[in-house]
Amino acid sequence: MILTADFDGTIFIDGKISQKDIKAIRDFQQAGNLFAIVTGRSFASLTPLIEGKIKPDSLICNNGGHIFVKDKNELREVLKAEIHPDKARDFLKFYENKIDNQLAIFTESAKINNLENINESIMALAIYSDDEIVNHFPEDFDFHYSIGVIDVVKKGINKQGGIDFIKDYYSFNGEIIAIGDDYNDIDFLKNTPLSYTLDYVTNEAVREVCNYSVKSVADLIENLMEGI
Repeated sequence: MILTADFDGTIFIDGKISQKDIKAIRDFQQAGNLFAIVTGRSFASLTPLIEGKIKPDSLICNNGGHIFVKDKNELREVLKAEIHPDKARDFLKFYENKIDNQLAIFTESAKINNLENINESIMALAIYSDDEIVNHFPEDFDFHYSIGVIDVVKKGINKQGGIDFIKDYYSFNGEIIAIGDDYNDIDFLKNTPLSYTLDYVTNEAVREVCNYSVKSVADLIENLMEGI
C-alpha cells in the first residue's frame, strides 16, 4: 500500500505532530508499505518540521511541483516544475496593482517578497487571501486554494499529478489510500478510491469526496493494518 497524506491540518495539527501518528507511520512503513506526504509547502518549509520524526518514502511538495523520493537515507529530487522568472514577474506586477492582499514568492530554500537578485528556482507564488480571486494567467498558472492562502503553481501542477508521478516512479499497481482536510486536497481525494478525511473537518466540499472519516492518521493506519 501507499498512504498519501496531506501535512497541515492532517498530520501537523496545532503546531505539532502527535507521537501516536509518528509511531503509526513508522509501523506502517516497517510492515513494507510506503508513506508519502503531499503538501502545498515547499521542501525547505516542510523538512524542519518532520526531521527526526517522520521519514517519508516520498515528499510531494508545492502541490505536486517538487517531488523527492527516499534513496537509502537521503531524499533525492526527481521532479522540479519551476516557474520562469519572467512569468512570475508579470504575474506579480499584475496582481500588485489589482488586489490589496499580500503576495509572496517561494524559491527552493526561502520565502521572499521580490525578484531582485534572485539566484534560485522559483517553485511557487502565493496570494494571502480568504477570497476567491480570478486567475488572469490561466495559460501559465494554476490556483490551489486552502484556508487563508492561494498557492500559485506552474500550469498543470497539482497533488494528484504528483501522486501519479510517484505511482509511475515505483511502478506501483497496488492500493493507494489518501487522507486530507482542505480544498487543495480535493483533487487527490476524489481520484483515490479509498479516501479519508478527519472527524474535525466541517468543510462539506472535502467531506463529500471522501469515503470515510477518522479521528487521526494513526487511527487510519490502525484500521489499514487490521485489514479494515
